[in-house]
Amino acid sequence: MSDRYETAVSNAEEVVTEDEVREIVELRKSFNFYYGTAPTGPFHYAYLIPLNKLVQLAELGGRGTLLLADYHAHLDDRKTSFELMDLRSKYYMECIRGVLGKGADRLRFVRGSSYQHRRDYVEDLYRLSAMVTTTRAKRAASEVVRMRGEAKVSELLYPLLQILDVKYLEADITVGGIDQRNIYMLGRETLEALEYQKGAYIFMPLLVSLKGGEHKMSASDPSTHVRVTDPPETIRSKIKKAYCPAGELEGNPLTATVRYIIFPRYDKFVVRRDERYGGDVEFDSVTAFESAFTAKEVHPLDVKAAVAEHLIELLAPAREYFERHHDLLEEVERTFQ
Repeated sequence: MSDRYETAVSNAEEVVTEDEVREIVELRKSFNFYYGTAPTGPFHYAYLIPLNKLVQLAELGGRGTLLLADYHAHLDDRKTSFELMDLRSKYYMECIRGVLGKGADRLRFVRGSSYQHRRDYVEDLYRLSAMVTTTRAKRAASEVVRMRGEAKVSELLYPLLQILDVKYLEADITVGGIDQRNIYMLGRETLEALEYQKGAYIFMPLLVSLKGGEHKMSASDPSTHVRVTDPPETIRSKIKKAYCPAGELEGNPLTATVRYIIFPRYDKFVVRRDERYGGDVEFDSVTAFESAFTAKEVHPLDVKAAVAEHLIELLAPAREYFERHHDLLEEVERTFQ
């Protein structure tokens, strides 16, 4: 693999298709990419997995759009009301700017409500809705939308809008979580009928809950995640309690954090240890760290302490922004209660 392609697909769960992404990043002088997030619950550090990918694609010369999908936030079981769209979109934007730092300067922020009501967009929505069965729409949305009992019409519209975003944001490459795969695969079947390319897709893994197991971090369950606005003492406490079995990588949220969150942003991962236990150890690659962890050469408690300190540093700009704008944070957090 070329260095450009390897960077583009590093840590990806799946690439659709490899040949298409390779052609885009290796042969084109410029390309567009986008990632969308609906401003619903508290913003936690697992969002850094796709956000780190956006920075990497921008460094390859891509032009990136970050979609604040405010209409989607309402279509998903009314998690965000129309009255809260402005507030939560502002909160998400500042969280993202904080955790990405200068990397955010390479992205343009767009709210879905700024274009998703346009006549051409709505007419395409009508065309798409006439092509897709309710069964297919429900299957596409099932891993993303919170469906309770019989599906609402809004929940079936959700994936159709997301498919159209690929066209209207002119994306050559779309970045998404692996849970969005069904939506975008439906898009590959239908976008050409709407006079747009099928698009290429880079699907990133989901970060497992701090409790471990098979469940992902959930914005609705504070015990499963660390918010980007959490103070250092809270981060240390939550990470100390996190699931981290010695020698095991499968279902381990902390070793996954090292792979997907820390190494894309740092050249090395330093584990501080007492001299009695061999002193500090420095890893210059995720492979070296994982090999040492599976061989039980580093203790989970030392890994937890190291992960906590790296997160405290990484999340500091977002935390410090909201310390200066505490009224905004208080206002938005009241809406999550």
